[in-house]
Amino acid sequence: MRVLQIPFSTNVERVALAAAHKGLRIDWVDVDPADRSGVVELSGQPLVPVLDAGDGDVVVDSMAIVARFEELAPEPALWPADPARRAEVDVFVDWFDLVWKGPPNRLADGRSEDPGADAAALRGWLGRFEELLAGRDHLMGDALGAADVCAFPFLRYGVKPPPPDDTDPFHHVLAEHLPIAGRLPRLEAWVHRMDLLPRA
Repeated sequence: MRVLQIPFSTNVERVALAAAHKGLRIDWVDVDPADRSGVVELSGQPLVPVLDAGDGDVVVDSMAIVARFEELAPEPALWPADPARRAEVDVFVDWFDLVWKGPPNRLADGRSEDPGADAAALRGWLGRFEELLAGRDHLMGDALGAADVCAFPFLRYGVKPPPPDDTDPFHHVLAEHLPIAGRLPRLEAWVHRMDLLPRA
């Protein structure tokens, strides 16, 4: 299997975490962020990551790729076996991608109609993550799961700033508007634990 990637991508890191958790071997293909013609040719759209699993099996969207890994290598699982618990995780993933990511994307792109409100939303939601970690090591339970893989590459910037060669404005918006370090101890400890995990 090969995955098209660009440097520092939060969505690519989701895939790298999930693949390592499942022991899957990935052939990474670096893409020039300024020339995504190869990505478009393979997948019909310009965003990474893109999974090429062979025989025309092409998957776009990072969490859809993580879900495909779950099908290919069910153990160790990232989703609960119980249908109701699995649905709870899916609701979290959908909320994170469709709602939570909206404010930082708008702030980074300069499209925010109310930057103060978007920044306040990011700060306000942090308490939810802190509460999810009360009495357990991971966002949706005691074991590493899809919710952790989904959220960590983004929330990490509230604890660890972008490296000097990372110029992506999205990551700098996250670092500016996610005041986790020194304020939310359970969430900060979770970031440090997650950061120790291997990546494929």
